[in-house]
Amino acid sequence: MGAANHGKLKIYQASAGAGKTFRLAVEYIRLLILRPDNYKHILAVTFTNKATSEMKERILSQLYGIWQGLPRSEAYLRAILSMEGMGGKTDDWARAQAGEALRLLLADYGHFRVETIDAYFQS
Repeated sequence: MGAANHGKLKIYQASAGAGKTFRLAVEYIRLLILRPDNYKHILAVTFTNKATSEMKERILSQLYGIWQGLPRSEAYLRAILSMEGMGGKTDDWARAQAGEALRLLLADYGHFRVETIDAYFQS
């Protein structure tokens, strides 16, 4: 999978089955864990309505799983805590931040922007 970083814009390109959804969800969740209200400043763009729905569901379910310490979310937590800028952050800190991010997202769901490229250009 290739990643291009253009300032604050990150573009991930890869073929089917290469882990794009995992990578994008990890990056999105990392930004929320760093600052739970970051969802107001993030736009994730997908190609299909199905991918949009899957991405939103994955972000919400993994935030919940990290917050609750569920085994199915351990890979996400480990990936996030190993990323740049996360040095010294603890599991407990990340879990608390994930819970707060989930609470904020659900309370302000209209600003949770994962959209198809068509929907983005129409807006």
